[in-house]
Amino acid sequence: MPRGQALMNRTVKLTEAMQPVFGPGKTIKVRDINKKLWAYIKKHKLMSGEGPLMKRTIKLTPELQALMGKKVSVKVGEMMKLLWKYINANKLF
Repeated sequence: MPRGQALMNRTVKLTEAMQPVFGPGKTIKVRDINKKLWAYIKKHKLMSGEGPLMKRTIKLTPELQALMGKKVSVKVGEMMKLLWKYINANKLF
């Protein structure tokens, strides 16, 4: 698996399950995955928790559940791990 800049320049194929979150198209650059995921989370106000420092839980919409499993919510640190698990399981590189 490439690392650093080599990884950031690679593209990932978009599945139909990924398009509601990442937008239309056939591919997306790895460096844009995190940006678009956070834009989706902020647009739909999915962060939960009390206080400005406690918003560490993300509520999952049905679109995100298709990518991250049937959980109701995930921790911020767990979110990208679950997304990469989906990408690797479907061989989207």
